[in-house]
Amino acid sequence: MQTIPADRTAFAFRPDASPVLRVQPGETVRFETSPAPVERLLAADNRWLDLLDTRAINAVTGPVFIDGVEPGDAVAVEVLAIDTLDWGWTAAVPTFGLLNPPALPPTLRRLPIRDGRVILSDRLSLPVRPMIGCLGLAPASGESSTLSPPYPWGGNYDLAQIVPGTTVLFPAQVSGGLFSLGDLHAAMGHGEATSIAIECAGSATVRLDVRKHLRLDTPCLETPDRLFTIGLAPKGDYTAAKRQAIALMYAHLTTERHLSPIDAHALISSNVDLEFGGPAGAVALASVPLTIFG
Repeated sequence: MQTIPADRTAFAFRPDASPVLRVQPGETVRFETSPAPVERLLAADNRWLDLLDTRAINAVTGPVFIDGVEPGDAVAVEVLAIDTLDWGWTAAVPTFGLLNPPALPPTLRRLPIRDGRVILSDRLSLPVRPMIGCLGLAPASGESSTLSPPYPWGGNYDLAQIVPGTTVLFPAQVSGGLFSLGDLHAAMGHGEATSIAIECAGSATVRLDVRKHLRLDTPCLETPDRLFTIGLAPKGDYTAAKRQAIALMYAHLTTERHLSPIDAHALISSNVDLEFGGPAGAVALASVPLTIFG
């Protein structure tokens, strides 16, 4: 296994980024993620909000060139392990998220992590449930933000399902894929309602592979018990995102699972669940239990 240190970071996915590592399909890579962006804010004390630049807060580590990957293939990212540092952070930022109570001032908090729990106060602690918020590949041209919006090839999805045991499939846009990841969370509710969860730095270990000639419109997730298709739309247009997620699920059921159109329709109505992803864009997920297929 090879390790990429936390100082090999960027704030965009770019096709012209120089790879920090080149691997064969099936190799395992450990990505360290950097606490430096938030440490700069913590050091500013009460001036932290004045220094907050959202373009330089969501760092990703990488990219990795995967031999044999070409446009029209899918890159498979199997999450093997996520380890946090012994601290994390959270913040209340005006206009961020769905909850902005007038009595809550702008607040940046460093939180201890010990014995598998995030310590919020003397009265309250939370179990650590680490996940990866931002990950993906380079676009065919230009650059893609690591903050907003998420794109079909990568970005800030903030999906609570991206945990050890999950495989994420991305549509490759360039040779080698150029995979990066970052934005680890020690704990995050589905949908990240306040737009900032219990953020942390640490490391994520993944196995990188290729599925040749698997053409995807957007990423999909494979967990031990469910398959997820993902719909993406401009921020706020959740109806369009849901429609795309369901259309992609229907295509999977009829093309990959060889169900008849009427059976696929019935299965979607009876056993497919819809839910939302993170707040960086309109992200919707449709999922089906794998036990349906025996």
